[in-house]
Amino acid sequence: MKDYDENKLIPLSAVMEEMMQDPEFAAAYEAIQVHKKMVAELKAARLAESLTQEDIARRTGMKKQNISRFENGAASPTLNTVSRYAVALGGTFEFKKLRG
Repeated sequence: MKDYDENKLIPLSAVMEEMMQDPEFAAAYEAIQVHKKMVAELKAARLAESLTQEDIARRTGMKKQNISRFENGAASPTLNTVSRYAVALGGTFEFKKLRG
């Protein structure tokens, strides 16, 4: 990181701009963004179907608490868990290339 005056606030945008120059950080950040989008899409699909977390729990055989933790970002689910959730909504996942 650049040298900053320790008594001066640094805008988050400036920190992010600098950190995104690190390929490892940028890749990790992008993975988090993809994860958040995926979870938001699953939750939106659940709500669009007027299903509760309890409904998804019953359909997947998972605990309602785990569904809640997954949707709220408190847990990072396995691919198997995500697939089970998608199937419970009558869907599936497919790979999409982000950049071309």
